[in-house]
Amino acid sequence: MSTLVEEPPPLDPPADRPVVDASPRWQTPLAALGVGVASVVIAAWALKLWRADLALPLRYSPIDDTKFYLALVKNIVSGGWWPHTAALGAPYGSQLLDFPQGGDNLNLALIWGLGRFTGNAALVTNLFYLLTFPLASISCFAVIRSLGVSRSAAAVSALLFSLLTYHFFRGESHLLLSAYYAVPLACYLFLRLLDGRGLFARRASGPRLLRWCSGRSLSTVLICVVIGSESLYYATFAAVLLVGGVLGALLTRRSLAAVGGLVAVALIALTLGLNLAPTLVYQARHGTNSQVVRSAAQDEAHGLKLTNLVLPQPNGRLGPLNRVSGRYDNAVSPGYCEACYASLGTVGTIGFGWLALCALAALVGALGALGARPLVRRASAGVLIAFAVASLGGISSLLEFFVTPDIRGWNRMSVFIAFFSLLAAAILLDLVGVRLRRRRGGAVLAAGALLAVLAFGVFDQTSNYFVPDYTADAAEYRSDAAFVKTIQSVLPAGALVFQLPYVPYPEGYPQTVDNEPVTSYSTSYEQLRGYLHSTTLGWSYGAMKGRADDWPAQLSTKPVELAVPAAVAAGFDGLWVEPSGYSATRDTQLENSLEALLGQQPMVSQQGDLWFFDLRPYARTLLATHSAAQVAALRAATLTPLRTSCGATGVTLTNPAPVAHAAIFSFVLQAEGNGRGTADVSYPGGHTATIVLQGGPVLIRRRVTVPPGTSSVTIAPGLAHAVDARQATLLDAAFAPWETSAQIAQAPPSGLVPPPCVYSH
Repeated sequence: MSTLVEEPPPLDPPADRPVVDASPRWQTPLAALGVGVASVVIAAWALKLWRADLALPLRYSPIDDTKFYLALVKNIVSGGWWPHTAALGAPYGSQLLDFPQGGDNLNLALIWGLGRFTGNAALVTNLFYLLTFPLASISCFAVIRSLGVSRSAAAVSALLFSLLTYHFFRGESHLLLSAYYAVPLACYLFLRLLDGRGLFARRASGPRLLRWCSGRSLSTVLICVVIGSESLYYATFAAVLLVGGVLGALLTRRSLAAVGGLVAVALIALTLGLNLAPTLVYQARHGTNSQVVRSAAQDEAHGLKLTNLVLPQPNGRLGPLNRVSGRYDNAVSPGYCEACYASLGTVGTIGFGWLALCALAALVGALGALGARPLVRRASAGVLIAFAVASLGGISSLLEFFVTPDIRGWNRMSVFIAFFSLLAAAILLDLVGVRLRRRRGGAVLAAGALLAVLAFGVFDQTSNYFVPDYTADAAEYRSDAAFVKTIQSVLPAGALVFQLPYVPYPEGYPQTVDNEPVTSYSTSYEQLRGYLHSTTLGWSYGAMKGRADDWPAQLSTKPVELAVPAAVAAGFDGLWVEPSGYSATRDTQLENSLEALLGQQPMVSQQGDLWFFDLRPYARTLLATHSAAQVAALRAATLTPLRTSCGATGVTLTNPAPVAHAAIFSFVLQAEGNGRGTADVSYPGGHTATIVLQGGPVLIRRRVTVPPGTSSVTIAPGLAHAVDARQATLLDAAFAPWETSAQIAQAPPSGLVPPPCVYSH
């Protein structure tokens, strides 16, 4: 019978353990199950789930990513997989392969499994979210317990870990980030790496190729596979943490342990790479999508600050603490503050403080004065590394700038800090428990102390702020369902619905100012509301931005009186309008324009927030008043449009057709700061004009012939230091028969004006 070279010892010697537990081994799995059940029961209490209907989304918000994940779940439970659906991005279909969502394949597989029992995407989303609580608590309990902490203290810390403010803030709006059960496993590898044993062990006998297949080695491989499949973010954070552990092992001359750590990093990277293979292959074939590339400057806003960890959560239950954090957050981050919900809670902050003191004591050579156990010292190293990486302006900034900006939101590494902090808190609870048990009735006192800490921690970390407005959300959800059901009764199966306003997918528009013609959607996904409830219709929304299939993007600056005929020529039978997507001064104007164009009043949802027009009568009129050749030309110009984009020296024009196209190129030119000056504009074909700028915007329209492929309208500032080219658009000659309407000049656009192109000396 084969044996290991060394008997796996505990992470700390028995004398270092505060509690000696000689109870049967079966009690630990039973305790883990109890912790999992307790976590979901407490979460249900915190979320007041008795007010909710689990068949409906727990959250149906217009201002976050909830509907994106509902659509992702629907893609899966409807019999497909997450990247593709034919019902969005009509008529070509939708693909999400430019988004590295495959890093979450393990969670997506769990969603697929839940979908085998029900086709209700809302129910599956709710069940998965609730499942993240026991997954996090059981994972945390198992790891802390394996480190020599008593079951009772491990249970308290595990429950508080699963009930972090971070968890409730993410909720269903960041559904997959709510599943952070791989974090304790990553921290376990880090702690085991630093204890000197190494992550892999070789058997003394047996076939040479199989000697490394020991229990320790196989468990490490399994953990790495889970980490690399559970989340792109947490896998990246885990790899960074382990690299820090490798450096620590090298500094202490534990070269074999360092090699094992590098192997673990490689396994995580390999697993992550396999999960991301479809995205990598797609981008290798089609090129990188510049419109989904992050910027390092943008990601700098997502860093972590010490105050985010130690101050109470915003909108907490404890009045005095809530007022302190409220004043600070309003002063420092008056807008959206994702990192403000990285709070460790009071219990976690105590553990964090102890670890910080240990790290400081180690720096000044006074660690012995604290009597810190080896496990505490290793946990303090983990906190130090995680904070050094995630903090604002920290190592994460260098990784974003020199490696990849795709991983933003480094404040999300706070959940690693939370694990180490709650591990320290569990050790403190055990130390206190040992002293209490020495007194008369000490067992009761110790149990009472644990329950008091748990109750206080739960009260501190949860908040009514995270309880959704179930009544309002249910009313809107049912209104949408009834509205789509009515539309499906009007249109034939397979009919296509064009949607206004145009919103880029995914992530919507950036924040905009109030006077824009279309309101900002930030990262909301309101145009998914039709898809979420339909079973027989196709929707124009959902084509990947930056790709050729996103033909509605080229209609975004055109007035709706041109966009609607284009959609009809492209084969769309209905028009879905979300009036709240337009600014308050435009929705009435929009309704008047559409009613005049289509000769009908809209069908309105129960809540009055959605409109629908049947385009088939208008299509018959269009075919009767225009030739088939004109309609065919408009269809081609709509679905394979001429495109504009910002180039290095001017506006880039793209013609996907093999022949040149006549078009009208229009844009607004303005000197920086509304100043005065001139700019030289050169068009395809060689014509150059000098534009005089006199302190305001100048609208320029010119007939151009756009050759196949790419060409450019070069813009060179003359007397002006810098100029902005705004609202650049190409109007194909195929639109000319519909451009004669007197109302086109006043009609609102079908989308938001794209960002300006800026050119300077």
